[in-house]
Amino acid sequence: MKRKLIKKIALSLAMMFAVASFKMLSSCSNISSKVPQIEFVNIPAGVFMMGADLDPKYITAGKSEGWRSIFIQDEFPVRKVTISYSFEIAKFETTNEQYEQFDPEHRSLRGKFRNLSAEDNEAVIYVSWDDAVAYTKWLSENDEKYTYRLPTEAEWEYVARAGTGTAYNDGKDGSIYELNPFDSTQMRKMNYYWQYPLTLSNGCRSWVTWKPQNCFGVEKAYPAASDIKDADLSVGQQGPNNFGVYDMHGGVEEWVNDWYGPYNGNDTIDPVGYKTGDFKVVRGGSHNDHIQHTRSANRMSSATNDMHYLLGFRVVRVPKKQVLKGATMKQPVRPWNNVILSKKFEWKTDTKESKFSITSLYNVVPTKIDGAHYGSDEQVKQFGFDSQNNKPLLTGPVYAENHSPTICWAENGDILISWFSGESEVGPELTLLASRGQRLADGSLNWTAPSEFLKAADRNMHSSNLFNNSVRVSAGKDKAFVLYQLASIGLTGRWDKQALGYRTSIDNGVTWSTVKMILEIDRELDGGATTIQGQMFQTLDGTFAGAKDDVKSTGSMIISTDGGKSWEHRGFSRTTPDSLRIKGIHAQVVDIDDINNDGKRDLFYISRDKGEYFDGKAPQGFSIDGGFSWSSHAPSIFPSIGSGKRMTLIRLNYSPDNSKYPGKKPLLFTGFSEKGFIARDGEGEINTITGLYVAISYDEGKTWPQEYRHVVSNLQGNDTKTIKIGVNANDNILTKTNGQKEGYMVATQTPDGIIYLTDGKVVYTFNLAWVMNGNLN
Repeated sequence: MKRKLIKKIALSLAMMFAVASFKMLSSCSNISSKVPQIEFVNIPAGVFMMGADLDPKYITAGKSEGWRSIFIQDEFPVRKVTISYSFEIAKFETTNEQYEQFDPEHRSLRGKFRNLSAEDNEAVIYVSWDDAVAYTKWLSENDEKYTYRLPTEAEWEYVARAGTGTAYNDGKDGSIYELNPFDSTQMRKMNYYWQYPLTLSNGCRSWVTWKPQNCFGVEKAYPAASDIKDADLSVGQQGPNNFGVYDMHGGVEEWVNDWYGPYNGNDTIDPVGYKTGDFKVVRGGSHNDHIQHTRSANRMSSATNDMHYLLGFRVVRVPKKQVLKGATMKQPVRPWNNVILSKKFEWKTDTKESKFSITSLYNVVPTKIDGAHYGSDEQVKQFGFDSQNNKPLLTGPVYAENHSPTICWAENGDILISWFSGESEVGPELTLLASRGQRLADGSLNWTAPSEFLKAADRNMHSSNLFNNSVRVSAGKDKAFVLYQLASIGLTGRWDKQALGYRTSIDNGVTWSTVKMILEIDRELDGGATTIQGQMFQTLDGTFAGAKDDVKSTGSMIISTDGGKSWEHRGFSRTTPDSLRIKGIHAQVVDIDDINNDGKRDLFYISRDKGEYFDGKAPQGFSIDGGFSWSSHAPSIFPSIGSGKRMTLIRLNYSPDNSKYPGKKPLLFTGFSEKGFIARDGEGEINTITGLYVAISYDEGKTWPQEYRHVVSNLQGNDTKTIKIGVNANDNILTKTNGQKEGYMVATQTPDGIIYLTDGKVVYTFNLAWVMNGNLN
């Protein structure tokens, strides 16, 4: 006890000395009276070890660590970094009072959610990176002596560590799962979450025979939207550290200057990151989040226009003549943004010859009953980490659960497939991967290895949508061919605090615009969700549309009428009566011929409901007002589906003319049957089939004739084929009457009439002639 007391007194004296040595108040003599008083601390030039403060084994820990895994690939390699200049950093995070001298209108956002950050001296929140930068420019314009800016990522970590090399800047070493820099009072005041979440890489799942002590699931480790609580965000509660700076751990997340990207081991002198990127780096963790995200080395990121109840910032100032060097590093080239053909592809015309094939995109290290596959060299590599060279790989990370795919074709003939991958649907590691079907000169496809496609660090990346503007180009509304992506991006680990990220590509998906957040509609509403499980599509008038999931097993629409320049939400469940919502979730929607004779095309949906609405039949319904309301709900002819399954519904825009339906562009539907469904089998005969099937309608969904249905298999006789499917790489045995049993399906059709249907792991390729067994006349 005496030794601990002496050590505590010595540490307190050291901190007092550090504060006295480095503290510096802002001078008012050279600053306009319009700007706030900000306390600054002088930070000397120096050298520190930047990056992972944990053993690489925690990327995929084994049984001895309780199989805990915290996914810190982006914190490696640890490297010695030099900050060659001194600078000053704000002693505290920027407060409401300080920021609102620049932006008085921000006051309306105080206490916007859960009464968070309502007082003058609380850290400001609801400030985007763009706004924070504008604030620093305003300060600079009103100060003759200093230039203000956000800290670089290296500057921030240098200050946060303040001479320490441990997980937190308290200098304490030990098991990362036992360290906690906050006392019980702070934990309650800030609603911090601890211990670290257990994922599928732990022994807390049913298939693992051995379980560690204190076993709990990841669902309990991150707060749901309804669990967010008010927190005391008054600045100055955590610290000072050895530099005399407060709240570098926790408080609010802090914007920094850099674009997010993998560390470069050679970038060691005054690093400033990348020239471009999808997201800006965020540091320090926050209230209402897990304490692991407050570690000195931990990296998060967000879109530049993102603003929510976790995000704040602090500023740096330097003499006017001290200029930050420009960023020169380019983001690494991953397999999905490597194209072979760059010119517009010359598509051939579909034929009456049946075409069908099956392709598997990747393999996953199989799970073992005792969890021993975790920690293996194969698994470490699959997780996207090069253990020999202690750095992330440009392929992967491919986790155990691969789910919710999206697919789109590009003008150069390539096919892009993206899906989310994680150890659980509820976790910060959840990322969006992609594989590109590279179009070769002979027209065939070469599929690339899965690699990370879009990732906001330590945010839950959920469902995504890829689509193009081919209809708008054909109609003359757009000149250039564009690929689009909408992605559901969470605040932390939970998938129920999502907003939509949006970006575009004009070069076949090689490069993408910076992500911007749109329709931040559900993050702060209890029980909400913003997963876009309905494939985005284009109506004949060029409108972009797709369905999203809402509460109470219902859905609504995301719409853009101007080619993605602006977006709106129609039929939102919290303002729309139950009877006028989409019934069910994961609804698939298409536009159909005018059914109420008002001169406008209408919308038709089929959805998943686990058999709740219509006694085992999947719900369907119509909207005659562009998705604002839905009616005529009724059972479809298709069996209901439940968890682990998603149907598809698209219009075939490239349907060859035939004498029976001249000029018609039919609808294509895929679903699953457990108890049996009448369709063509693999030999083309009408039979009772189970599993995945496809159906065609030539009358806008009114009828789906038996002869226009087909099990998704081309096997004959007693032939069988074993395939590993998503979500969890389960074995499925195909026969002539049995398709795969589950999967989140998505489909697209290229201008040559070929249909690509995938669960994100297996790709089925076929044409209309195959579905209809060649009988087009």
